[in-house]
Amino acid sequence: MMGFVFFATICSYNFHYIMGSVYAEQKFSMPLLYRQYQRLLFMAAGGVGAWLFFSAVHVKPINALIAFLLTFTYSIPLIPLKQLDFTRRAGFVKTLLLSFTWMFVTAYMPLSRFDIQFTAAGWLMLISRFLFMLMLCILFDNRDKLIDRKYGLHSLSTDLPPKLMKLLIYVLFTLLFITNFLFYQHGISIWQIAALQVTGLVTMVFYIFSNKKQGYYFYYFGVDGLMILSALLTTVVSI
Repeated sequence: MMGFVFFATICSYNFHYIMGSVYAEQKFSMPLLYRQYQRLLFMAAGGVGAWLFFSAVHVKPINALIAFLLTFTYSIPLIPLKQLDFTRRAGFVKTLLLSFTWMFVTAYMPLSRFDIQFTAAGWLMLISRFLFMLMLCILFDNRDKLIDRKYGLHSLSTDLPPKLMKLLIYVLFTLLFITNFLFYQHGISIWQIAALQVTGLVTMVFYIFSNKKQGYYFYYFGVDGLMILSALLTTVVSI
């Protein structure tokens, strides 16, 4: 499952960046594709890798189709067509869609292999992952809000005033903290809960720092690394 998600992410993210280049130039051309040949290669390699792991782990076809449609829908605002202008104004939908997509792929799809996805414990896991991913998406929205405004794209960070955005992140953190604590009623140890709470606290610290301009390493090794941090901490305390 991890291999499938890894290669599917490589494929989808390179596709999204290519579409971003198309939107920036407001046209599709072969010279543009030539300049993006490295991303095209990574996209193709990610697609092949995802297909191989898809066959190996027996991912349900309907789940893979839903994940594909969610991922493609996220890139629709980058298609330079006037008929799609309305999709660029739905800022909160964009952020919620990406958070839901990550929750679906990294929580629901693994859970769907078992019989607990719609039990109380399963719902808690889905809600916890959605809240966590929404916080991470808001961090990236903060990074991109200036360039999004430049190109007429919307997100939570472009549409909400800074004070309201800060209130939202505090509310999400509180809900995440409560949701993680409720895991104790379903057999998860206090140490595993503590690992999840530490990840949430670190995410809050990153949000505070994201309000000032940060570089490449902060986002792609720091913020993205929070997903790995969560997995490492919960694994270590489970040994």
